[in-house]
Amino acid sequence: MINILKKTISGVYNIAVGMLTVLKHVGRSPITSSYPDVIPELYPASRHRLALTVNPDTAEHLCIACKQCERICPDTCITVIGDPEKKGVIKDFYLDHGLCMFCGLCVEVCPTNCIINTVDFEMSEYTREDLIYDIDRLTLTQEQSRFYFDFKEMPKPKPKPAKVPAAAKPVAAGVLEKKESL
Repeated sequence: MINILKKTISGVYNIAVGMLTVLKHVGRSPITSSYPDVIPELYPASRHRLALTVNPDTAEHLCIACKQCERICPDTCITVIGDPEKKGVIKDFYLDHGLCMFCGLCVEVCPTNCIINTVDFEMSEYTREDLIYDIDRLTLTQEQSRFYFDFKEMPKPKPKPAKVPAAAKPVAAGVLEKKESL
């Protein structure tokens, strides 16, 4: 009987503490926001949807098909296909956001700041196949890339050097002398 009385008193005490907590918060203004109407403030280091950037000045793709992101991805959700004829040129890029755990390793290892985490977190789709993004869906526009380079305070990329045809390259003087002596 004494045990039941102790449990009853303990229960009433816990209910009273809970009700006092509710009464303390009745007069306060809410700290939550109505999400669709008020977009939350997101920070540059937040890790959400992955995207490929372009040079904000020249709009050329920054990916050099080095496949570092593909190698380091623990979920193997990234597939990089380089152009076999041209070294350093990307042909296609696939990323499965359904598998990705947004760890950020691919962003850290990218030598050209090509792949980044955006602040876009609204990625709901009806099928898993829609979560597989190709290069066209992953690539940001020039204006979006400019925004993210400024927002994340990343260094601006240098433009790729213009490729000079082999016939237009000057031949070194030492090579000419060696050819003439033969």
